[in-house]
Amino acid sequence: MLGRKEKAAGSPRGTADTARLLRQQEALLQVIEEISSELELRPLLTRIVEHACKLLGADDGAIGLYDRQRDVIRTEAAYRMPPDEVGTEVRAGVGLAGLVLERGEPVVLARYGDAPQPPRRELAENAVIGVPIQWRGKLVGFFGLGARPPRRFDTEDVETLSLFARHAAIAIDNARRYTQERARTERLALLASVGRTIASGLALDEMLVKAADAIHKLLGFPNVAVPLLDEGEAGELAVLELRAVAGFYRHLLQGGVFRMPVSQGLMGVAVRERRTILVNDVENDPHYIPTPGSQGIRAELAVPILLRDEVLGVVNVESGEPFTRDDAQSLEIAADHLAVGIKNARLFADARQLATLEERQRLARDLHDSVTQTLASATMIAESVAPALKRDPEEGERRLERLIELNRAALVEMRSLLNELRPAAPPEPYSSQEIPLSPIQRLAREGLVPTLTALLDDLEARGFSVQRRLGGYRKEPPEREEILLRLAQESLHNVVKHAEASEIQVGLETTADGSVRLGVVDDGRGFEARQELSKKAAAPPEDGGLGVLGMRERVREAGGDFQLESHPGLGTRILIRLPKQDLPSTEKTVVLDVRTRGQQE
Repeated sequence: MLGRKEKAAGSPRGTADTARLLRQQEALLQVIEEISSELELRPLLTRIVEHACKLLGADDGAIGLYDRQRDVIRTEAAYRMPPDEVGTEVRAGVGLAGLVLERGEPVVLARYGDAPQPPRRELAENAVIGVPIQWRGKLVGFFGLGARPPRRFDTEDVETLSLFARHAAIAIDNARRYTQERARTERLALLASVGRTIASGLALDEMLVKAADAIHKLLGFPNVAVPLLDEGEAGELAVLELRAVAGFYRHLLQGGVFRMPVSQGLMGVAVRERRTILVNDVENDPHYIPTPGSQGIRAELAVPILLRDEVLGVVNVESGEPFTRDDAQSLEIAADHLAVGIKNARLFADARQLATLEERQRLARDLHDSVTQTLASATMIAESVAPALKRDPEEGERRLERLIELNRAALVEMRSLLNELRPAAPPEPYSSQEIPLSPIQRLAREGLVPTLTALLDDLEARGFSVQRRLGGYRKEPPEREEILLRLAQESLHNVVKHAEASEIQVGLETTADGSVRLGVVDDGRGFEARQELSKKAAAPPEDGGLGVLGMRERVREAGGDFQLESHPGLGTRILIRLPKQDLPSTEKTVVLDVRTRGQQE
């Protein structure tokens, strides 16, 4: 006679149980294989739900993940459920998932409609079963199935579904570990991308756009905005001005200037409190201001761009999915790099603007010291031609020849300055037989003393008594000699134009300490002037116009001293000293620090 176990095994009931166990093992083996081959959470959980439904004869099912911070179950995967099921949330005590969350144990109902406040009332007559998904003693999710009548679930179904839930817990843990590792990789990629963007020397707005694109593409945030802080004038309210967007916002915020006071919105909170603001339930946050035209936004993350204690702007992202602390850390890395990039871009822009201003000032000085002086002399001669022709035709002709020479010299100077403004173009040709050398051209060919001698010879030819002491000068580098020539030209021009002098004294020497002295003295009418050393002075002086100001600027930039003395009826004395110019050393010492970060103190 057969024993009880043998009878059971040979009975129809025993055969059905054996077949069920085999199907269960086969389904679980399939789940285990998929867990080993798939790391993306949603498709993996969807297949687990499908296997469970087929094994237990259910019509539909879903797996939800537990959000501990908000205390809700959010559907992550579904099988044969309405399309809008994924993403829905329920709180404790609401529907089947809410009962499992509230009780912390399996729940079996003959009618889904018997659950409190069931979200899917169209499925009220279906039988349902729900079990908690736990990992290491903590709730991580919910697993639920439903079936149309006459199917009913029993304790064996609870045991089977609980076994699936344990495998779902493993899948969730693996997927989360994978997500964390991928987030680390993405942060490293973001750091490298933003670093390359900052180092590429882009203009500020272009750099911000590329950084926003990198955050969107590498971290997967659907909406990215990078506004910068505009402090405004005194008494005005600071505002955030949108400078770069990426993702969906690029289509939503096309054109226009978007500005928001820092007293408003979550970005304003981040600026005012100088800290990261992470809100995963924006609808219930009083500071949240929705972006016009945006839909489905559930979470916002605003990270201030800080450089020491200075707030430069905000990196702001919005999403329909909740953000994590890892997301915040990734954006904080990007914000730290952007702070340096923004500061560097602004310093570069300031330096470029200053360089442009300095170049304009240099050109203004050069125009004044060369073309303007020559044209002023030509004007003075032109005014005297008519009386000279009446008085002495030969004298008038000499003055006309001199006028032509001065105009040609002005033309040469102007062409030289134009060639500086467009260095890529070849210099305009001219005939040295028709146009005489300008002082700058003569300086380049012959040096300072011959050029200065020619200027003084010209003054003597015009009737001035000139005393010169040039023998004690030693040759200087070309750029220094150009400074000295321009200073001498302006000083002599002022004597001719304003002083009404008859005698001029010019001295040029190199002193024992290697400095260079240039002195110009006249016996003209003089004027009221204050004696001033201009090495530190930058404001326009009281003792002269643009010419004297240009002289002071040249001397100051060369690190020298400028002294002007004048009194009515007693003439004018100008004394300029340029310090010795130290030649740069040709030897360079390079020190390499190869200590690792751990070795540095």
